[in-house]
Amino acid sequence: MSKTAMLLLAALGAAAPAVADSGWETILDGHDLNGWQQVGPGKFVLEDGLLKTQGGMGMLWFTPRKIGNATIRIVYKTANQAANSGVFIRIPEKPTEPWMPVNRGYEVQIDDSENENHVTGVLYSLTKAMARPGKPGDWNEMEITLDGPRTVVVVNGAKVTDYTEGQPVPPKVETWEPDRGPRAMEGYIGLQNHSDKDVVWFKEVSIRPLALASGPGPATSPDVQKLDAQRFDAMVRSDAAALDGLLADDLVYTHASGKVDGKASFLDDIKTGQLRYKVIRPEDPKLSVYGDTAVATGLAAVEVNNHGQELNMKLRYTDVWVKRGGKWQMVAWQATRLPAP
Repeated sequence: MSKTAMLLLAALGAAAPAVADSGWETILDGHDLNGWQQVGPGKFVLEDGLLKTQGGMGMLWFTPRKIGNATIRIVYKTANQAANSGVFIRIPEKPTEPWMPVNRGYEVQIDDSENENHVTGVLYSLTKAMARPGKPGDWNEMEITLDGPRTVVVVNGAKVTDYTEGQPVPPKVETWEPDRGPRAMEGYIGLQNHSDKDVVWFKEVSIRPLALASGPGPATSPDVQKLDAQRFDAMVRSDAAALDGLLADDLVYTHASGKVDGKASFLDDIKTGQLRYKVIRPEDPKLSVYGDTAVATGLAAVEVNNHGQELNMKLRYTDVWVKRGGKWQMVAWQATRLPAP
């Protein structure tokens, strides 16, 4: 940044631009609970600009969208060393009760009194703590990075967890421990309220998308997996601007109905609301990279309003990405609708 620009920012007050430039989006700031919803017993209450747990076991979850290929920052404080809470990630569907996130997502634990598989920063009962940097009774900063199949948890600057899907985990011992098995590449997130004796305050929850790899050299599977996840997310949010950057100008988009769109007609349907994706839930995604071409395949549960027709279906899809001029874009999509079970 030039000296002149720095002086101008100083004169205008640089706080807001600095936040914008950082890429962080604050989704919980202690002022209101817009976009958040409680499931299960207990609740969260706002007190003096902080979110406080009360009763349980329940969960407050972020409703607008799933989160993937991003870093989630949580600033929290526990009442004492044994105060129990957690941050849920990779929840594959909208939760209606508090145990589904336990068994089908991951709980990043908050509890400084437990053993190495159940202490702050681990994926509860699944991973072993690499460090124990929690500060009971003081403010803590936790950053959870979801990078494709990889989950990294850093607490107060120290890495506690670095886990990639498919790595071995301990067997399930207790009934309240989560079911074992793979988790979604992206999912809803939530905060746990555990019980009346477990009091935890939350000051901030923010999200920052991961930067995509760029420049010379071959792509890796996670690079394109991030882009595919971003595309699905942009479709659900009807974000035509984001899709414009992800889709190639010569796109051939073949719907499950057999209709074929180009980029312009597809984006026009998104912009005008003729095509409104409500849910896209990928299952068993696979990706193969061949130099400057990548082929993604998988299943997806899709809920969409297509020109006034409500559709709830499962698809088998193939999409093709090509790297041109150092930038990956999707050039083809083919979907086949599977028969209802």
